[in-house]
Amino acid sequence: MATEAQTSTLLASHRPSPPNTRRRTFVILFASFLCMIAAAAFSTIYATEDFWRKALNEEITRDLTQKAQMFATRVNTDRNTKMADLTAQVGQQAGARATVVDGNGKVLADSQVPVPALEKEGERPEFGAALRGQTGIETRGRGTFALPVLYVAVPVSGGAVRLGYSLADVENASATARKNLWLGCLVAALAALIISALTTRMLSPR
Repeated sequence: MATEAQTSTLLASHRPSPPNTRRRTFVILFASFLCMIAAAAFSTIYATEDFWRKALNEEITRDLTQKAQMFATRVNTDRNTKMADLTAQVGQQAGARATVVDGNGKVLADSQVPVPALEKEGERPEFGAALRGQTGIETRGRGTFALPVLYVAVPVSGGAVRLGYSLADVENASATARKNLWLGCLVAALAALIISALTTRMLSPR
C-alpha cells in the first residue's frame, strides 16, 4: 500500500499544473491563428495585388494608346495650329506629357520639357518603334525618385508622337492597399489574441 501511495504521489508530481496547461493551449491556439493570418496576407500581397496591378496597367496602356492615336490624327490633319501650341493643348487634355519628333528623331515640340534639353530624346525605344511604323510602348523611371512613367509613341506623317503618363497613382494605390492590408492583419492578430485567451479559459481544467 505504501508503494502504491508513493507511486501515485510521484505521478501526480509530474502532471502539468493547470497554469502550464493553459499557457500551452494559449500558445498553440494563438500561433495557429497567426500562421493562418500570415498565409492569407502574403497570398493577397503576392497574388491579388499583382493581378490588380497588371489589370490596371493594361487599362492605362489601352487608354493612353487611344489618346496617342488621337494625338497623331490631330498632328496629321491640323495645319493651322503651331506644333508647340498643339502639343501643349494635347498634353493638357490628355493629362500626360506630349512630344513630337520628326523622321530623324529630332524633337519638334514637348509639352513639359524645353526642346533644347531633349537632344537625344528621339533615340528612345518607343520612338524607334514608332518611326518604324509600329506602336512603341515603354515603361521606365523618371525624375529624382525614379517614379515609373508609361510612354506610348505612334507614327505620324514625317515623324512620330508620344504621350507619357506617370504611374505614380498606381504605386500610391498599391502602397495604400498594402498599408490597409497590414492594418487589417494587426486587427486580426488582436482578435486572435482575444479569442485564444477566451478559448483557453473555457477549455482548460479548473
